[in-house]
Amino acid sequence: MASNNKRVDLEITSDSICPFCFIGKRRIEEAIRLAKEEEHLPLDFHIRFAPFLLDPTLPASPGENKRERYRRRFGGAERVQKMEEQMVQRGLECNPPIKFSYGGVVSQTTDSHRLIEKVRELKGEEGQLRLVERLFKTYFEEEGDPGAHELLARDAESAGIMSASEAKEFLASDELKDVVAAGIQKAQMRGISGVPFTIINDKLAISGAQETETFLEVFKKIAKGELEA
Repeated sequence: MASNNKRVDLEITSDSICPFCFIGKRRIEEAIRLAKEEEHLPLDFHIRFAPFLLDPTLPASPGENKRERYRRRFGGAERVQKMEEQMVQRGLECNPPIKFSYGGVVSQTTDSHRLIEKVRELKGEEGQLRLVERLFKTYFEEEGDPGAHELLARDAESAGIMSASEAKEFLASDELKDVVAAGIQKAQMRGISGVPFTIINDKLAISGAQETETFLEVFKKIAKGELEA
């Protein structure tokens, strides 16, 4: 039986090492939950992640020490410590909470984006959501290397996407490198200079990890017909 619900497509331009992207994902998912469970809005939600490189100058895995990189980029240990404290607090305010941890290394994320694209081919948007969640947790909560093939393959397997050996074989190839490069270029052509950046139904652009209520209000307006779906 066909649904009479309005379709809401959310394209989220994101990077696997962007803390605000993890927070933004939590807030969007909470807004969707509230829209369905409390507001009972007649909407069907569909999420797709698009690639972005927060720092194209990062080295490939094994990368470099995360805190040392941040200190050079953001202006010293004291400032970085304050930033970490602020992010930890923001993470704990999410539902469910994010337990940000800042040890470990940071490295280039092109391969994580390739895997995210591959997963969508294999398992659709639900699979993509599971993998993106797992990648965020590995980097932000478990201090894992975001470019390490071993960890990417483990996350693909734990998200129920493919076996670790299949993921390693894919990551060792050049498959989807051109697709990811084209996606990054598309973001640049759109003028996207920071993430997360969410485009709703190819019409409404929302920059940054806005509050849950901001997204919920947009969903209410779409349901009422005040914004075109």
